[in-house]
Amino acid sequence: TATYGLILLFLLAAGMGLPIPEDIILIAAGALIQRGVTAPVPTTAVVVVGVLAGDLTIFLTARYLGPRALERPLFRRLLPEQRRQRLERLFERWGGGIVFAARHMAGLRAPLFALAGLHGVRVGVFILFDSAGLVISAPVWMGIGYFFSDRLEGVLHNVSRVQHWLILTVAAVIAAYAIQAIVRRWLNGKRNG
Repeated sequence: TATYGLILLFLLAAGMGLPIPEDIILIAAGALIQRGVTAPVPTTAVVVVGVLAGDLTIFLTARYLGPRALERPLFRRLLPEQRRQRLERLFERWGGGIVFAARHMAGLRAPLFALAGLHGVRVGVFILFDSAGLVISAPVWMGIGYFFSDRLEGVLHNVSRVQHWLILTVAAVIAAYAIQAIVRRWLNGKRNG
């Protein structure tokens, strides 16, 4: 049905970096199973395909761009040399274990998967450790949705409110940073001119 397609679409969008929390989609998938809207096996299959496809998209894009990504100003600000070296040492030491850990870190998942691609983690290793992490996280989030589906509207409402404030805060920080950069350029221009 269309419900499976929507679950897949939302998971792909979340995996590609859109501000849609993957965990909320997994909770909703569990609630849909409990309410009889979807069946357990196809829902689980769609969740696995959607999550892994989204994760692989980020990983393979970073792998394709390679070190050129590090030359871009935004990426340099987000990942200063010292932090990047520290994370690369972690990848060298733990390899796929970092991918496994990243699967359980909302908000850090996408950047760490991109770094795994940049660091040269093999595709098979990435899939293995990402899948191992998913085997743990998907049942937890879907189980929450399944067992607490009668309270789901209240939970999602509160999560939505928190996300709204987080988005506003991030937007305010970005605006403040942009204003600071404009003022700094203007002042440097006045000094040099």
